[in-house]
Amino acid sequence: MTFSINFNGYDISALISGFTAIDRNIGSSWNNILSDSVSRYGQTFLRSSLSAKTINISFIKSGVPGDWVEIREQLAKVLDTNEPAPLIFSDEPNKVWHALPNGAQTLSENITSLLATGTLTFLVPKGYAESVDTKVLNNDNSGGENGTIINNADNSVSVLINNNGTLPIYPTIKVTPTSETGYLAFVGQNGILEIGNPDEADTTTAKSQKLVCDFKTKSDFETNFVPDTSWTTSWPTNLDGMPLNSTIAWKDDGIRIGAMAQSSLWNAGVLRYEVPKDDLGNYVKDWHANFNTLYIQKNLEQCGRFQIHFADENKQPLACFEIYKGGVGENASLNFWRIGGDKKLKHFKNHTFSATTGKPDKNGSPLFAASHGGQAIVKQGNKISFYWRAMAETYLMDDVPASTKLAYVYIVIGKRRYYQMVADTSLRSFKLMNLNNEYTVDIPNKYQPEDEVKVDMEKSKITVNDLGANSDYITGSEFFSIPPG
Repeated sequence: MTFSINFNGYDISALISGFTAIDRNIGSSWNNILSDSVSRYGQTFLRSSLSAKTINISFIKSGVPGDWVEIREQLAKVLDTNEPAPLIFSDEPNKVWHALPNGAQTLSENITSLLATGTLTFLVPKGYAESVDTKVLNNDNSGGENGTIINNADNSVSVLINNNGTLPIYPTIKVTPTSETGYLAFVGQNGILEIGNPDEADTTTAKSQKLVCDFKTKSDFETNFVPDTSWTTSWPTNLDGMPLNSTIAWKDDGIRIGAMAQSSLWNAGVLRYEVPKDDLGNYVKDWHANFNTLYIQKNLEQCGRFQIHFADENKQPLACFEIYKGGVGENASLNFWRIGGDKKLKHFKNHTFSATTGKPDKNGSPLFAASHGGQAIVKQGNKISFYWRAMAETYLMDDVPASTKLAYVYIVIGKRRYYQMVADTSLRSFKLMNLNNEYTVDIPNKYQPEDEVKVDMEKSKITVNDLGANSDYITGSEFFSIPPG
């Protein structure tokens, strides 16, 4: 069988007379990192890594000088790419190297022997080849070479995937629920990805399960969140209340800082949303609020406070969600504030994260990056629950009746005088569900029978029925790979 090489969709073997040598070596170059300190018995090993891989291909082209002019032009066209392109060898048809031309590509023309010799040099940045085969594991081929699917008695599904490669793989998982559900968890050996809402109820005793609002656009926010001139100072937290002497408004992707005063140490703006009353003329008693926030700084000297206050009919706070960064540095904090017996905000929980990356730690998923930032607060009776990385953190409103209703939602954004605001501070969506309960009703769950839920682990992408659904991602879980074996 004729040996062939294909690069970027072109058959190189069709352009030349033959290949004389191929240098693929064994694996890639290993880099072993050792500590700088030297003891009597050598150095301490720290870590190892693989370098990019170089592949050299030597070839010949017989003919006359006119033929070599053409081969130079043809090969230059084939090699003209500014990003890694597929490189496939016929002796390994199921492998692809994503490669770039590297350095000088040579062609030596011998007029006497009418034979030209050349060398093509490719760089593989990843250092390894990938399979070009797509393996599908489903109920029809379960138990075969690709793996096994087991339907458990508790309605969960266990999947054993055979990864016959030498490196981890990032699968694409498609699921069609057989019954409605509000929550899906994909648990792998290297992590867990959760989507939806683990606390979404299937049934509840309620007068109605009703969507109160779902604000996503400029028109939504400008129509419903309005300035509140009657409120001159925000509720105090760990700091004194901020003077509400500035403006915040929709900009670009959500509610952001507008014109900010410089008269006090902290200055802020406020917008208020009055929750609509139900058919009986009552504000919402039990509720579920979802909102999406962005909080990423561009330099270490930026600071700012972002708050969402939930208040009763007397405009007294029931709960407050706050992101806070007070000065120079990278650390920011997510704070949960609760109502106290004296109707003042009391500190409940604190979680730190990087304002630069939006990550709680070096191995975590971004909390407030562009494709994340989903948060939730739920009130049921006298219990209010905040969510941090898919876990509920709950407190009881001891000195407040369980019948206390939600009447107002306030957005407060402030910054410290003379400091820059954290560049990407934005409230991008706000959704409120009414969970009032008087009789048993069915709650339509997020994922319905026949929906196709698709998770692309490599691209960190979630779709439902081919529509983007990364907003379903639960902060703190992570897209994962499957190890070899």
